[in-house]
Amino acid sequence: MTLTTTALFLLSCIVLGIWMKKDSGFRKREFLAVSLFWILLVATPWGGDGVAKVQQMLGNGVQAATQTINSVSAK
Repeated sequence: MTLTTTALFLLSCIVLGIWMKKDSGFRKREFLAVSLFWILLVATPWGGDGVAKVQQMLGNGVQAATQTINSVSAK
């Protein structure tokens, strides 16, 4: 399974949105600042390298979990 940068970004946006929705102390300005921070972080070369590492870790974890589930359910 390959996790694309867009999917990772969308997932992080959903999580941040849920977190900000539950926290009544967040204001629109803070939401925009956090969103712009994440966009700029992913858009930089260092952010791209970080995203690639996260993709690899998540992909390896999902693949290992899938193989484990398949081997257990096959028995």
